[in-house]
Amino acid sequence: MNESSWVHVMVCAILALNVVAVLLACKRLQVWAFRFFVAGWLVSAVLLSYNWELAQAPPFGNMHHVMCIVPLVLGPVYLYSWKVQKHGWLLGYFAGASALFMIGALCMPVLGSWRQMPALQSPWFVPHVAAYLLSYGLMTVATVLVAVSCWRRWEADKFMNAAHDTVLLGLPLMSFGLWSGAVWADAAWGGYWAWDIKEAWSLVTWGLYLVYFHIPRKPERLRSRRVVLFLAFAALLVTFLVVNLLPKITSMHSYAQ
Repeated sequence: MNESSWVHVMVCAILALNVVAVLLACKRLQVWAFRFFVAGWLVSAVLLSYNWELAQAPPFGNMHHVMCIVPLVLGPVYLYSWKVQKHGWLLGYFAGASALFMIGALCMPVLGSWRQMPALQSPWFVPHVAAYLLSYGLMTVATVLVAVSCWRRWEADKFMNAAHDTVLLGLPLMSFGLWSGAVWADAAWGGYWAWDIKEAWSLVTWGLYLVYFHIPRKPERLRSRRVVLFLAFAALLVTFLVVNLLPKITSMHSYAQ
């Protein structure tokens, strides 16, 4: 098999393992669900190493690469959510988010010959991208929890509290990503901010999540909190997908396509 075929095999394996983890979690077989989730994480680590070898650099520079990273970074965060926040029951939601990103990876071209351009050869490259990817994964989990809270109204508080704690983890990472991007831009392009379309949507996304934390956590404000989180996630999708994938949009971040 060629390089692309091996990548597809590993992506499909990660997808399958996380889907099985979701199904087992739904049946409350948490131990087995966790084993499949860990197996998916291990394959993600192998895929990272393989992509790194192909690119001869940290493989964070295009849409396929970054989607492959998300299951890897969500693993340790789930452990934190389980051990510190006592949300071990969120395993199925973290596995589901990992599966969604793997579906996205299958839709993206495998660029085995990708190489870093000069603007990416910076010590900020890995921490900036990793922080954003981790925050995007967490916000995906939070959005699913909010959606479930709308359906399972009798457990709305449980799901909204878990969504709040997840966003609480994600926002500092998103803030670091925004700040480190500005510092990196100054070093690479001679200015902290250029109102590039991706920068603008990143700021909109960050601002909407910040607005969420200014809404009182009272029963009468539940709808407002849900609406703002849905709007924030919609802005995140524009930042992460639309800006990168629409061919007519020109951006200083076009190397991330």
